[in-house]
Amino acid sequence: MSNPSVLYVDRERPSRAAALERVREHARSGERAGGEEHARDVTFLTAESVADATETLADCDVDCVVTEYDLPDGNGLEVAERVRDLQPDAGCVLYTETDRTEIETDEAGGTVAEFVPKGFPDDVEELWRVVEFTVESAAQTAYPLPQDEAERLDALEAYELDSETLQPDVQRITDIAAQHFDAPQASVNLIKEHSQQFLACHSTDWTPTSREDSICTYTILDEDEVTVIGDVKADPRFEDNESLDELGIRSYAGANLTTDEGLSIGTLCVYDDEPRTFSADHREFLSTLADVAMSVIDLRHEVSELEEATALAQGGDRS
Repeated sequence: MSNPSVLYVDRERPSRAAALERVREHARSGERAGGEEHARDVTFLTAESVADATETLADCDVDCVVTEYDLPDGNGLEVAERVRDLQPDAGCVLYTETDRTEIETDEAGGTVAEFVPKGFPDDVEELWRVVEFTVESAAQTAYPLPQDEAERLDALEAYELDSETLQPDVQRITDIAAQHFDAPQASVNLIKEHSQQFLACHSTDWTPTSREDSICTYTILDEDEVTVIGDVKADPRFEDNESLDELGIRSYAGANLTTDEGLSIGTLCVYDDEPRTFSADHREFLSTLADVAMSVIDLRHEVSELEEATALAQGGDRS
């Protein structure tokens, strides 16, 4: 992983800034055992509360979360719970002056990777050691990655797919898919670095899931085909997948959202809570509908860029 991301959560801005600067120094000049140079180019994000951290976790992929225990609207274990819910692949480290005996770390359900006491000699060096180990562990995924993964992620980020004006149009596409297939659920999904996020859903309101638990992370490996799984329980990759059980997914059909450059940034999927088959006509229709969804996304992106360029031009004219 060339540029991992770390979210640092601390209510005190001066303390947060000082710690981050010291961690950056260790990242830039880090050494492994034996003196081997191992500098890291790390993206650091910051938050000062549980709510602030939750918003960042919903919007950005991170590899590790470092959090103080005492926060203005809760504590670090609540942050750990948000990590578990929103980005299960990310590790979480408590870096705090609060005594460990006062913290019920079991409440975090194993999401807290380690505890690092703040204010002791070499505490930041120890923190960076833990963070680096967590980041490297996150990079060792349990699922296959496309050969163009880096380019694919860059393309996805460039679209900035969080527009409220885009969501209703994509929602209509999931409604059409569900109606055509007589399926209880359908969604347009974005496959991010460690998570699967739902841009729009029919008849449900799903929150992001771990990419490791998603079927779509396999769908994007094949840019041209529609992936069909008539019974997920009969597929060894998913037979013990509790996340799919919780979502009520027993059968699946997914088509890629593919850019003009041939990069799959996500999927259009239909699901059923019972095993079923999907015909050749079904596959062709789903593929066509995915192309329509991608066209809508492209159009909305072009309009946004045009609006931004117009606003900048008008601002320049006024000056």
